[in-house]
Amino acid sequence: MDYDVTVKELPARLALTVRRRVSMATIAVAMGEAFGAIMAHAGAGGAQFAGPPFALYPGGMADEYDMVVCMPVAPGATAGPGVDLEEVPGGTVASTMHKGPYASVGEAYGALQAWMAANGKQPGAPVREVYLNDPGSVPESELLTEIDWPVA
Repeated sequence: MDYDVTVKELPARLALTVRRRVSMATIAVAMGEAFGAIMAHAGAGGAQFAGPPFALYPGGMADEYDMVVCMPVAPGATAGPGVDLEEVPGGTVASTMHKGPYASVGEAYGALQAWMAANGKQPGAPVREVYLNDPGSVPESELLTEIDWPVA
């Protein structure tokens, strides 16, 4: 798959968040549980969603790594048990779109790394994956995941 890379500025976002320590074997279950907790909390508290969900990977992806599952919300949302409310910083990112199964999203990361090397950019953190459609509503081949990697 060919990946177009663009540089863009992301704004800071207010989000309900759940943090988890995961591995490649546990990420899908952990992400589902985290989104479930956020949705239940948001529904009970009347939070207004303000964009597509995303996940942050603050330290990269080794055998085990940290993941922060985020749901952007409008001001007025509140934290609760197991769900935090925080402002996720924005910044300059190299961005590309992956179409297809989550299992092959590594191809997009490779394209971003190659682009950074070719353009003299240094990778930063946290990497952000923005989930633009619902895996329960579209076939795996149609999943859209935007990858935003901070650059310096």
